[in-house]
Amino acid sequence: MTQTRYFIWRTAQTFGIAMRRRHATHAAAEFHLFREAEEVLGQLAWAETEHIDELSVEYWNLRRMSMKQKELVSEIEVANGDLQKSQDQRAELLGIVVDRTKLLVEEREEMKEAGERLRSEHNVLISDARSIRRHHEGIKAKLEVLIAEGSGNTPEIAASKEELLTLKKKFKSLRERRDAVVAEIESSDRSLNDMESRIETKRSSIRGEALGSYQNLGKANRDLSQTRLELNSLEGQMNGFFAEVGRYIVARHREPALSKITSRHHGLIKQISALGLSIRLNRRLAGEKDDPSF
Repeated sequence: MTQTRYFIWRTAQTFGIAMRRRHATHAAAEFHLFREAEEVLGQLAWAETEHIDELSVEYWNLRRMSMKQKELVSEIEVANGDLQKSQDQRAELLGIVVDRTKLLVEEREEMKEAGERLRSEHNVLISDARSIRRHHEGIKAKLEVLIAEGSGNTPEIAASKEELLTLKKKFKSLRERRDAVVAEIESSDRSLNDMESRIETKRSSIRGEALGSYQNLGKANRDLSQTRLELNSLEGQMNGFFAEVGRYIVARHREPALSKITSRHHGLIKQISALGLSIRLNRRLAGEKDDPSF
């Protein structure tokens, strides 16, 4: 808002054209920018204000805080380095876990596959045995009927008896193979359990080696978080002092004692002053009273 635009809007208000809310919104937005610009000016110029008595509190506090800020930034860099080292160590140890147990895990998977094949075979054997038993029961019932009917020793009865003997032999063979498969499954399960124990033992050993790395990683994270919190708090306090320095310079930039600072930061001071004028004019158009301290 310039003086010219202000007079245009004032003229418009005499004709009943008033946009108070719009001007109030503009003033609020500009005021936020104004305060940020004061803070930036203070940040740029505070180191040049040692000779200004009115700013001695801000100057010496900022000088002390800037030293502390450098220390904290340095600590953060060190903490970041420690954190990276711990992360690298953890990644290396995770790789070691995989490498040291790779062959064991592969062997375990092969054992699992072999166990599954045995269980599949066992299911097939049980199914075949049930089928043979059912067939056996059918032929046995047939013989009982034929004998009861007094058929004598016919070829059909002889063939049925021969088939019964064949089924008994097949059933016996299936049962023996089933028993062998069951024993193999039990042995496979024991071997698999032993392998799981070996893998877990190996991993536990490596986890013991990794414990120190994990502890270092946790400590590095805590230290880094704490230092960042402290730095954020410190910089928040510094921003308050920057704002005070900037506000002082803007208010007294025409004084001879500030001539060097004014010459170095003339452009920014001019922009801040223009913002201040725009805020005052927008506030007047919004029907607000002038702020004497502004």
